[in-house]
Amino acid sequence: MRVGLVTPYSWTVPGGVNHHIEHLAAELEARGHEPWIIAPVGVLSPTRRAVDSRRQQAAERFIPMGTAVPLPSNGSRSYISVNPRVVLRMDRALRHGRFDVLHIHEPGTPWVGLAAVFLAASPVVGTFHAALESSFGYERLPWLGRLGMERLDVRIAVSEAAREFPARLYPGDYRIIPNGVTVEEYAPAVGADKVKGRVFFIGRADKRKGLGVLLHAFARLRRRLPHATLVIAGATRAQVLEASRLGYGPPLDLEGVEALGWVVDDEKLAQLAQAEVVCAPSLAAESFGIVLAEAMAAGVPVVASDLPGYRAVLGGGEAGRLVPPGEPALLADALYDLLIDDDERRRLTAAGLAVAETLSWTRVTDEIVVAYEDALAVGDRPGIHGLPGRPWFGRALLDYSLTGGRAGRE
Repeated sequence: MRVGLVTPYSWTVPGGVNHHIEHLAAELEARGHEPWIIAPVGVLSPTRRAVDSRRQQAAERFIPMGTAVPLPSNGSRSYISVNPRVVLRMDRALRHGRFDVLHIHEPGTPWVGLAAVFLAASPVVGTFHAALESSFGYERLPWLGRLGMERLDVRIAVSEAAREFPARLYPGDYRIIPNGVTVEEYAPAVGADKVKGRVFFIGRADKRKGLGVLLHAFARLRRRLPHATLVIAGATRAQVLEASRLGYGPPLDLEGVEALGWVVDDEKLAQLAQAEVVCAPSLAAESFGIVLAEAMAAGVPVVASDLPGYRAVLGGGEAGRLVPPGEPALLADALYDLLIDDDERRRLTAAGLAVAETLSWTRVTDEIVVAYEDALAVGDRPGIHGLPGRPWFGRALLDYSLTGGRAGRE
């Protein structure tokens, strides 16, 4: 099968959706399929340029969709393309790609996702990743969303939290197929010698990820466990200092806190091997939590915010500790209780490993391939796939975007 994997997010900026696509492409390749990644790109920071060069080489079949820029999105920042000329790039890519199936991730995201939906010339599978509470595009342009949904032969959500918002606006059948985790990649960390009192956080320093909450919780924890340490991957020291001033308490001296900045996978695995606990203190809008799955696959107990997406991954609290989001005192208590309880950490480790096995990429890819086969079984739908006059359609969509929707009304 020749599969086009479309992401609206910059391929040069790490994130959950691209992580999903990267591993799915590797699994499809191993099974004899031909995956192509279609994505915008963004400017790399010097600390990531060398690593990303190796990552781009791994994605041999890559079709660029212009330059992405950072925009506020869902309480964080997303690097997406806002240049409407990407519509013409997409038209060329899909016409020459001759894909058997087009798999579009976040199909409602401009412009890459939307263009792929409307210009697809083959059966389409759409995957929804984000746990949205609202969306300007979906809510202000419901007719556009409705037309787009009609062009999806199979709809997938990575969790119930990701399904809830689109299903409320556009009812229909949404399959729940979770994010995957490369269990074998994290196996070397299972049973490794731990640094006593070590807490590990991985994520960006933006407010939604709750780093400020964790920092103030950790300051409380250190008063009870002076030997405790906190290692932060994904944020620099300056970003950590800024996050510590977000209003959860007095200024912190950050004693016992180490900020690694952006890390490569080998370093992340090494830190997971040393950690006694992984903490995910996000405040909202988490649909799944790949960090939780990776921690469980590495045999590390998890303390996470009690959000619907996290709760589902942790089996309602059976495979990890859940605490109310945005509460440093309660988070400090949960971390303390787990760090001093060897038996509970062993229990959660075993439960987490069992959950991680159900999320292995082998199993997840099995379900996605079935979705592809079901989309192919739908067959060509005139007026939906292979739109007549597609170059005209692409130009019309481009004109519409460039004129702010005035084209055709004047």
